Amino acid sequence: MPNTDADPGERDDYIEVWNDLVSTRDLTWSLVICGVTTALALLVATLLSSSEFFWGLGGAVVGFAICVALFTPKRAVRITDATDATDGADAETGATATTPAGDPT
Repeated sequence: MPNTDADPGERDDYIEVWNDLVSTRDLTWSLVICGVTTALALLVATLLSSSEFFWGLGGAVVGFAICVALFTPKRAVRITDATDATDGADAETGATATTPAGDPT
């Protein structure tokens, strides 16, 4: 599903993963980054004749931390008045979270 809120040159495709919409571009880069950091950590563990499990786990955590810093959430949150609350809105605060395509979650 294309992002209809973005400029035509900046459209991005979204896929559903675990009941959430994610950018295919960001997901691909995240997988590449985590894979590279994990592979590098395993290479270091092999060269040092150390525990590959802990080095690989550490590499995955470092990759995850890099991805968290690089990629921001794509959710748009609208704050509405409690009297104008619609379906999907929190009745007490009036906050409504929407997906990147603008559909209420």
